[in-house]
Amino acid sequence: MSFSEDSLRYPMESDEWVKTVIIGGLLVLFSFLIVPGILVSGYVVRAIRERAAGATEPPVFDEWGELLVDGLKATVIGLVYMIIPVGVFALTVGTAIMGFLTGTDAGAGLGMASLLGGFVISGILSLVFGYFAVAAIVNFACEDSLGAAFDIGALRKLALSSDYAVPWLISVGILFAAGIAVSVLNVVPGLGAIIGPFFSFYAYVVAAELWAGGYNDVMKRSDETEPSAAAAV
Repeated sequence: MSFSEDSLRYPMESDEWVKTVIIGGLLVLFSFLIVPGILVSGYVVRAIRERAAGATEPPVFDEWGELLVDGLKATVIGLVYMIIPVGVFALTVGTAIMGFLTGTDAGAGLGMASLLGGFVISGILSLVFGYFAVAAIVNFACEDSLGAAFDIGALRKLALSSDYAVPWLISVGILFAAGIAVSVLNVVPGLGAIIGPFFSFYAYVVAAELWAGGYNDVMKRSDETEPSAAAAV
């Protein structure tokens, strides 16, 4: 999938895009209340699913119960995939605290080394597992099955393909750019906190479009390759 301005314009393809972005931005703004954040996750799942199915415009906010259920499933998937990075971080922090509590120079040195090492290792693991977590959520959304999020064969095919990896990398850049925009807005105290959630939601929808496109490209290539392999046999 080649990135184009169409991806950036995708959230605006709906006649109700302003209303959708306002609702989505408000949900992001109040995501600290948990339920609004879950609803945003559910919307992203819906956007991925519908875009992968051929929709030419982003979905609207409706059928809130369905959004909540999909958002909860996506949240659980993400938590499962992040267990190892979080566990490693907790272990290293615990070791560091024990080292500091010894009150000795050797213990303090061990604690500092454990803390720094924990940040580095857990950071790397978070990137790797986070990458596969997104792929798992995409596969879940497109297959409409919770089990698809843990289908090792399908995830390996998806995550290890450049057709998916490149759009994912672009999406990271877009999400990062949205964060930079929010930081710039914070030059005016409070402005970033107010307007930033709407930038973030817009970026999430662009990311969903990219992930869905990457998924379709991987599946299309797989469908083209498998008949050839079968014919060769």
